[in-house]
Amino acid sequence: MALQHIVLFSFPRELSAAEAAEMRDMVASWPAEIGLMTKCRLGTDLTGARTRGYSQLLYTEFPDVDTMNAYRAHPAHIRFMDWLTERDCTPLAFDYLLDEHTVLMTESGPK
Repeated sequence: MALQHIVLFSFPRELSAAEAAEMRDMVASWPAEIGLMTKCRLGTDLTGARTRGYSQLLYTEFPDVDTMNAYRAHPAHIRFMDWLTERDCTPLAFDYLLDEHTVLMTESGPK
């Protein structure tokens, strides 16, 4: 069963432009380098007004839990986690299944 993996990232200081670009480049490489997710997005909040210090959001979808676990163990993901640790990042992750209880609207419109 498909699932969604969302991670918010909070850094103790604002990332430099070079660091933000490096973070984006790492994540952007995953579809080709890791190749396990069905969706991959990374964004920065527009205003920062209600984020409680979380500045970036990673959105990924996977066909099943085993595939997500393989992604987590992939060397490219481990390098990214090391990069976050070097910058004292506090991630907040949330994983949930995409099923009839959680998908309230399909991508093509209401159910």
